[in-house]
Amino acid sequence: MTLLDDVKLLTTPNSYKAGTLYSIKPDDGSCDLDITRSTTATRVNPSGVIETVAINQPQIDYSDGCGCFLVEPISTNLHLYSEELDNAAYTKSDVDVTANAITSPDGTTNADECETVSNFAQMYQQISLAASTTYTWSFYAKKGTMTDVGQQIFNMNGDGEYGTPGKYYSQIGSDWTRVSFTFTTGSNGGNTRFYPINASGVTGTIYLWGFQLEQHTTNLNMETSYIPTTSGSVTRNPSEFIKTGVSSVIGSSEGVYFAEIAYFHNGTSTPSTQSILGINDSNNDALYQIGKWGTSFLGFSRDSAGDGVIFSMSPAITSGSFAKLAIKYKAGDHAYWCNGVEITTSTNATAIPATQDRVIGSFKGLNNFWSFYGKIRSIQVYNTALSDPQLTDLTTL
Repeated sequence: MTLLDDVKLLTTPNSYKAGTLYSIKPDDGSCDLDITRSTTATRVNPSGVIETVAINQPQIDYSDGCGCFLVEPISTNLHLYSEELDNAAYTKSDVDVTANAITSPDGTTNADECETVSNFAQMYQQISLAASTTYTWSFYAKKGTMTDVGQQIFNMNGDGEYGTPGKYYSQIGSDWTRVSFTFTTGSNGGNTRFYPINASGVTGTIYLWGFQLEQHTTNLNMETSYIPTTSGSVTRNPSEFIKTGVSSVIGSSEGVYFAEIAYFHNGTSTPSTQSILGINDSNNDALYQIGKWGTSFLGFSRDSAGDGVIFSMSPAITSGSFAKLAIKYKAGDHAYWCNGVEITTSTNATAIPATQDRVIGSFKGLNNFWSFYGKIRSIQVYNTALSDPQLTDLTTL
């Protein structure tokens, strides 16, 4: 028997519709994941183009070249007129903007050309920020004739520069590149100027598009998928996934839960840094979960009385890099695997509750509580405890 023969639930970013991510096994629709997100969102499609997806439609994203199910937290773009640099929301000095000059990352001719006509050329948008708060500013850039471009984030209320002013020219090329800066405001906050062009010392052209400024509620500290704006800020609500009523594919006394995932980076010190997914029951008692705990990865199972069976930290995994994680549960034979290596075992003989009936992307099945945010290539459920050679094959990158 192969792993494909043994697996009872297999979900990958293959086929979908609004509200549903179809599972490969079983193929009768009984285990398709239910997807909720109450706003539209964007993704990078297989052609490399940014496009809008409907409410509740999974974001099957190809930013890395390989399709994955993108699961994101709530985020708001505070940067107005994100695609219209000729708008008066941008203050310009010695910068001429030609609107809709070339094809943008969304495949339409709506990206602007910015031409500097002096060594002291500047362009900025001023936005009010909260004090002592972390933000991420991002935009898409493409080389024109300029040989250098400077940027700056400057607070007008006395905090001075946020982050390190500098140049992003070396990051970009003849293709569109997303440039990103994460920074923390000072004690004053308030009016802050965002300069994508700031006295570079040279003249010429550059193409810019898709400006985004995000304050996250989950300590994410990185840019999320593009959120277009016009005259007001725009919020993209979080994605959540769950499938209930699947006890027939979950082992009542033993099994394996597996996921190939990449976590978003999200800080180290507060509860919102936890990011968990797994299987459990309708009472949220029986837990077989894998996830991120602060800066480490873990796998654990817990019986209905709350007694822990495994709680183990994996080796460090680079944020944004995919990992293959699995937890094997069986009375007297528990194990946590990460990237082809058995990390921790337990011979705890506590009986496994036979009531697991759901796959979910949050801790204990609670909405927005330690929800998983990141990228998913595969979720798999086995109703038997796999052998060590099988687990090696399953989790090896």
